[in-house]
Amino acid sequence: MLENYRREHHNIDEDYLYLKDEPASNWKNNERRAAKIQKALLNWVRPGEDTCAEIKSICKIRQQVTGDVVVRLLATDTVLSRLVAEILEQVMGRQMQVIFEPQKDIIKGLQVWDRKLFEREGLVNLIARIEELSAGNYEGTAINFTGGYKALIPYLTIMGQLYNLPLYYIFEDTDELIKLPQVPVSINWGIFEKYSHVIADLAEGIYDWPGYKLRHPIEEDFQACIWEENNFAELNAIGRIFWSQYRNYFPVEILKGSPYADDTSGNKREVNEALAELYGRLMRVIRENGLDNTGTLQAFLNFLPDTDDLRHGEKPDRDKYIFKSTRKSQIRLVYTPLIRPYGLSLQLFGYVRGNFDHKKYIKEFKEQMEAIGTPSFTTITLRKP
Repeated sequence: MLENYRREHHNIDEDYLYLKDEPASNWKNNERRAAKIQKALLNWVRPGEDTCAEIKSICKIRQQVTGDVVVRLLATDTVLSRLVAEILEQVMGRQMQVIFEPQKDIIKGLQVWDRKLFEREGLVNLIARIEELSAGNYEGTAINFTGGYKALIPYLTIMGQLYNLPLYYIFEDTDELIKLPQVPVSINWGIFEKYSHVIADLAEGIYDWPGYKLRHPIEEDFQACIWEENNFAELNAIGRIFWSQYRNYFPVEILKGSPYADDTSGNKREVNEALAELYGRLMRVIRENGLDNTGTLQAFLNFLPDTDDLRHGEKPDRDKYIFKSTRKSQIRLVYTPLIRPYGLSLQLFGYVRGNFDHKKYIKEFKEQMEAIGTPSFTTITLRKP
């Protein structure tokens, strides 16, 4: 926005150059200069015109999605970024709901003059703010990084892939909105099995890192998640993305070729909610009965009557059960529960909706499994209830 205006107008040049390197903490000392720039830009910016890539990309996204759009603006830790965010809030707020709260939405440490500050605080605070705004439920959320630092792109891309977040950006000199495609990225949960105690310590910060490594050898497979400076170490931004995923999500192994894998009807949301319900029910059983491995959990389920929701009706196989959701009507999940070193995970073999012939379904399911032979899975993660 600022650069486009300055190509044709030079009445803000002096104030712009003065504020260019000013951190957001100096806002109060620079309100007069900021107000002068704001007045000039508000007289120039038009929400329906291609005055800047920020507005253009927001309008393009709005055209592509259905339903209401709420725009949350996040600013870098600079006076100019706050200034532009406040202008965007006023201009775009005439057409849609646009929210910018300076106390929360200016990301402390997110600047490009101090690399260490950018990596250690800026990126971490940005990821934390996105997680806070989404409250762990990323469905219906997208990230538009058209106006952000280029250095953010790899980090936001990783976050978008892990959380299945659409990522958008637009080129300044084109009208094309680009949406980054989703690729099958998942956590290597074995890393957490291997280093869970180390990761928990790194999340808090370790002040004698050399000594700690002597007591807890760490191989190269986890170095990319660690920030080191002198004798201090902690999780870096990438590490915190994965740590958050590990703490707040649970893995579901989806049978390849199953109805879930091929479902394009929009049923997945309700199935995911039923999976979260099942996870919560099983975790309660595990805690209340002191179950600590897959064998004891499955033995407990085997002794339940076939009227229990956790093993509804005849079992499809020795280690497979049917869960009847009490929250999502007429959804049954065919599943196997597994207690792994990193926690409870579920294998989903299929699901049915509505009324069905239980005996016929079991027969067809067994035939399907025989045809598959050795099953293979793809892993997704869902928010813990």
